[in-house]
Amino acid sequence: MKTRMMIGIAVAALLLCTESVQAQSRVVQREPERRDQRLIQKEDPRRSRILKEKPVIKPVRPPKPVDVEVIRSFKRESFDSNRLRMADMIFSTGGLMTTTQIREITLIFDFDSNRIKFLKKAYLNCIDRANFYKVLSALEFSSSREKIIDYVMDCRRDELRNGDGYYRVSQSDMNDIIKALKGMTFDSTRKKMGSMIVYGTLFTSRQIADMAKTFEFESNRYDFLVKAIDNCVDLQNYYQAVNTLRYSSDRNKLMKAVANNAR
Repeated sequence: MKTRMMIGIAVAALLLCTESVQAQSRVVQREPERRDQRLIQKEDPRRSRILKEKPVIKPVRPPKPVDVEVIRSFKRESFDSNRLRMADMIFSTGGLMTTTQIREITLIFDFDSNRIKFLKKAYLNCIDRANFYKVLSALEFSSSREKIIDYVMDCRRDELRNGDGYYRVSQSDMNDIIKALKGMTFDSTRKKMGSMIVYGTLFTSRQIADMAKTFEFESNRYDFLVKAIDNCVDLQNYYQAVNTLRYSSDRNKLMKAVANNAR
């Protein structure tokens, strides 16, 4: 009897141990599963947040010259303030203009002060900057023209300092240059305009001489010829420019300046 009881107790104990081991194994098997689920729950929001915060890359658009419709668009605006906003929109989006377009648009503005603002924006977005002198006739006052000339000269100095090349002017362009110089009311403005034209641009001695002939006063002509020395491609022929001076004293000074420049 005792033996049967002992065997029963042993069997019961053995069953209890077996169930405990199975239970532990089930816990061990489930534990990694629960840990993986927690990791997934923590990572999902982070991944979605990173995707949401990813910066949007805008495509780079190459600059495009504006078409002829731009003139009508400026004319459609009633106030200079709106015309300036339109210019900001066009230039900030990479729009480019020719000097012909710039001049026509400048004439649409009502006041010289706003024309100056527009021209300063337009120069930096001009396709043919060497011809920017053509826009000066669109300004009403000589003082306004001189402000634009000074601005262009400052910009051109920076361009040359940054390694930009010199402009080259063909003989066909010279007719427009001579016409523009003759169109200036005052010789002082013509002198500034001449300095702007030759600065950063290459000319022959004959072309420089033709420009010098447009000046009324000998002193302004002399000053222009001195500044043009550095922009002459054939200094050996600079006698053509020297001969535009009336007084021998001025010719002697200019010849000396040319000789010193060549040394």
